[in-house]
Amino acid sequence: MGQMHKSHWGELALQARRHTPQELSDAIPHYIDSEMPQQHANFFAALPYLPLATLDGQGRPWVSLLVTQSVSDPSLGIHIAGENAIQVVAQTNPFDPFVRAISQDHSTNGDARLFAGVGVDFSNRRRNKISGLIEDAAVEGGGKIKLNLTSNQHLGNCPKYITVRALEYAQRSAKIALDRFDVQCSTLPEAAKSVVARASTVFMATKHTSDSSAQSDMGVNHRGGAPGFVRLYEAGYGDTYLVLPDHSGNRFYQSLGNIETDPQVGLVFPDFDTGEVLYITGEAENLLGADADALMPRTSLLTRIKVTGAVFVRGGLNLKLTSQEELSPYNPPVKLLRTELEQSGHAIKTHISTEVLTATLVSTKTLSLTITTFDFELSQAVQMPLPGGFGVFDFSGLLHAGYSHMNEANPQLVNEDFVRTWTVSNAPDLGADRTGFGRTNRVSVTVKRKPGGLMSNVLHDSADQLLAQALPIQFKGMGAGFTCFSGDAGEGYPKFPEKMLWVAGGVGITPFMAMWDGIQKLAMAHPQKQPIDIVLLFSGRDDDIAVLHHFVLQKCSELDPLRLQIVAFQSAGENLLAGESAWNELRETFAGQSLERKARRMQPEDVKAVAHLGMRDVYMCGPDAMMNSVEAVLDELSIEETRRHRETFVF
Repeated sequence: MGQMHKSHWGELALQARRHTPQELSDAIPHYIDSEMPQQHANFFAALPYLPLATLDGQGRPWVSLLVTQSVSDPSLGIHIAGENAIQVVAQTNPFDPFVRAISQDHSTNGDARLFAGVGVDFSNRRRNKISGLIEDAAVEGGGKIKLNLTSNQHLGNCPKYITVRALEYAQRSAKIALDRFDVQCSTLPEAAKSVVARASTVFMATKHTSDSSAQSDMGVNHRGGAPGFVRLYEAGYGDTYLVLPDHSGNRFYQSLGNIETDPQVGLVFPDFDTGEVLYITGEAENLLGADADALMPRTSLLTRIKVTGAVFVRGGLNLKLTSQEELSPYNPPVKLLRTELEQSGHAIKTHISTEVLTATLVSTKTLSLTITTFDFELSQAVQMPLPGGFGVFDFSGLLHAGYSHMNEANPQLVNEDFVRTWTVSNAPDLGADRTGFGRTNRVSVTVKRKPGGLMSNVLHDSADQLLAQALPIQFKGMGAGFTCFSGDAGEGYPKFPEKMLWVAGGVGITPFMAMWDGIQKLAMAHPQKQPIDIVLLFSGRDDDIAVLHHFVLQKCSELDPLRLQIVAFQSAGENLLAGESAWNELRETFAGQSLERKARRMQPEDVKAVAHLGMRDVYMCGPDAMMNSVEAVLDELSIEETRRHRETFVF
């Protein structure tokens, strides 16, 4: 069987940059069939929907999701006529830019009309790519089209990142909401942005514009991830950009390689729940290494697309969702743009030096059966953010296991970067001038062992080895986060509210540990004239309440105005005896301090019972359900928004 595909320079350049083994690069042409395998023919013939792309008169790619089966119209379908001849009779909406591109007069263009598609079976995550030439096309009324295609490239793809869902035909009434097919597009309406934000499935069309020695072609690929994996931002004069991080794939880099040779791309965002469809065409660029990380931290390869054309159709997809969606276990966590992190108060201050900054574990302190504080010594002193900030630890130098295409036993390892961001649970000492927190080379993090979690278990299980061998871990930087402190250098020492309510759940106690340390250090250096009144509501399971030992008030006359009232909500788990023992030790430790236990979960009434609640700044860190419950109480009591502070850390 002849092979027509040869990797072009764009693919080869990315393969080299991303260290694709030479033997794989050499073998890629042999994975691509010029003749359609029978398995692919059977697969395409049974598809009820087909993502398909072509170029418009300006050479811009547009990709659509065509419906190819309907009970009400038996003429729809995909028929394989042999010798790579494919007949497609499909339905879409009349505003679909694919239909408009097909309808345009291409007679002045001597080049053959290209197409590309990727068949996806959402019921079992099977997918196959196809591309070739459009021999003939006809558009009937209402968005019905007939295509005669000749395919010349066929490639099976892996099932990673595909969302499992059941779909059925549903006749919808299409209404155009945005039409920028012929006009330059700069901004998108909020409804269209919402489709991007909800999407776990995107189809992207690219093209390779060749020199005289090779033939131009197109490609369509599936891009999937957890909802929100495609980020959107506006810059310049309202220009809209989409950012797609690259998830670990087969290392062929066909789509991204095409972008290296020709920046024009097309995307379609289908919303299977609402029937809304967003079609995009734009100019793309691949960012690698430091350039990628500068835009989206912890990302080494991404594609940024400037939107130049868009069509948004309500009710434009004649398919409806008839099941719950099952996200792929291979989906990595959603990554935010650096600007999004900065806007949420989680700006990352990267360590800039010719010397790599490292952290070496020097001691540990077990707080409960699952929670331990790990104390690290940094190779250089750093200026920490105000207490409540975070540190970024990179374990890849110790743990990286190399590339893995699939890993059914642990899918998350495929995209694992071995980088973790943990809240720093200690506050540094004050500087020599006692006007602020000074530089330090000691950083503590308090980490809960997470069932099934990778790095939390590695850290707990390998602590003795890290200590004994003094193994250095790269420390990538720190960032400001959730804190009760305010004030910059030159404005006197950091300030904090005189009345506060702290609400913490589980390991969400860690920023409050640092805040408490900082408040005591400032209070000793700058005795407070007014009483400092803090109420801490902590919710934990079994012996998790042992973390409250950290909040014992130091014996110092300067701390007399500092009052901390703790209410511990201790729910029962699998270690009742450990929980009771932890409580008995707490009672002895906190003799003379205000400590109360309630052997149940925290309830809204517990928040309402806090004295002078309307006068307090409220800080919340813990599970979303807990914080949402507290927010509901604050809404009910009309507590000012400016007094509410909620940790939204997702980095």
